Amino acid sequence: MKDLSNVIFITDMDGTLLPANKRLNKKDLDAIYDFRKFGGRFSVATGRAVQSAAQYFDELQLDEPIIVLNGGGIYDCKENSFAWQKFVDCSAYDAVKDILEKFPKVGAEIDLSDEILVPQYSIQEEYHIDISYKGLKTRQVDIKDVAPEGWCKVLFAADSDEIDRLMAYTNKMGYDDLTFVRSSKYFYEILPSGCSKGTALKKMLEIYHRYGYTVAACGDFDNDIEMLQNADIAIAPSNALDEVKKTACMVTKADCDNGAVAEALYYVMNVL
Repeated sequence: MKDLSNVIFITDMDGTLLPANKRLNKKDLDAIYDFRKFGGRFSVATGRAVQSAAQYFDELQLDEPIIVLNGGGIYDCKENSFAWQKFVDCSAYDAVKDILEKFPKVGAEIDLSDEILVPQYSIQEEYHIDISYKGLKTRQVDIKDVAPEGWCKVLFAADSDEIDRLMAYTNKMGYDDLTFVRSSKYFYEILPSGCSKGTALKKMLEIYHRYGYTVAACGDFDNDIEMLQNADIAIAPSNALDEVKKTACMVTKADCDNGAVAEALYYVMNVL
């Protein structure tokens, strides 16, 4: 019997493992089961906060550490606690206050370890809350009443043209102590300085003494590129951005709605 006990398969969630309806695909769940049957270790790397990702923990039967908050934290699903976490620099407070004043059409949320704060709504932010938190409460706040410390990340949500304008503005302003990443056409985020899914993957391997393991990674958007670059086997679903596909050694025929992760897992099982 093939032994994959030294193989880690880590996948992005939204747009890769999760289809548009946000319900896990049976093809993918069956492939995850088959991968684990050979000893493979399955994990996820998501931009979601733990509160949001947790709705899938039982169905995925996650028993490996996972990357959350686009690399801002490593969460141990066995211990139900963070194994490692970094917070956004306090200078984000002034940046967010300025952005909300200048971009009234941009929604925003501030993710804390135990709460989601919403200082400004947009259609895209309301949709994000609806699909991401599934009944978990978010709290509307005035940015002036929010303490500047303890922020896990900030997410801005707007239509793609408005996000383009926001990106141009933040690039012009600099914000040297802050790390910005675009995580979808409609989302733009502030992360802890130097954090990404790629740096978190390295940290996870270090914490859990898994250097020397073969890492296969799958992702579809800009925020996945560094993770793919740090993997031994980089895979992109057919719906991935062209820049992501250029990073991958294999692009699936299936998209995220039709079992892209299943195809990626069977590819890994066949080549190793």
